[in-house]
Amino acid sequence: MAQWLTGMPAETHLSILAMILGGVFDQVGQDLRICFAHGGGSFPFWIGRMDNAWRERNDVIGTSQHPPSHYLGRFYVDSVVFDHRAMRLLVETVGPDRILVGSDYPYPLGERVPGDVVRSSTFLDDATRRLILRDNAETFLGLNALAQVDDIA
Repeated sequence: MAQWLTGMPAETHLSILAMILGGVFDQVGQDLRICFAHGGGSFPFWIGRMDNAWRERNDVIGTSQHPPSHYLGRFYVDSVVFDHRAMRLLVETVGPDRILVGSDYPYPLGERVPGDVVRSSTFLDDATRRLILRDNAETFLGLNALAQVDDIA
């Protein structure tokens, strides 16, 4: 199970960092919607380390115009972090409006009851839970825009 426990979070972290340092978020519009699994992997935990390296090491900058933390509002992550402490860090780092409920289905380490950590995290209020469990997905999928068009018609 080592690949599931360390490899997947590391690969997700690397994917986000590669898009940032490769300049992708500088080159594409704000309308790009992308979601990374595994709560963004280890990315939220290491944001300070990455920013420090971006400032202090010329070989880390790549082609990004800004340090990694600048791009936090440019992507979504799922909620599959399995722990209330990790969920708190995720909410504080990427923001509650950038987390989509996830299940990790059909893989063997998915939440057995999708959204259970979100529902049982006592530090989240009902409005934030609703964002993560429903509203953010509607925004991500463009369903809010469709509802507005239906209201006009």
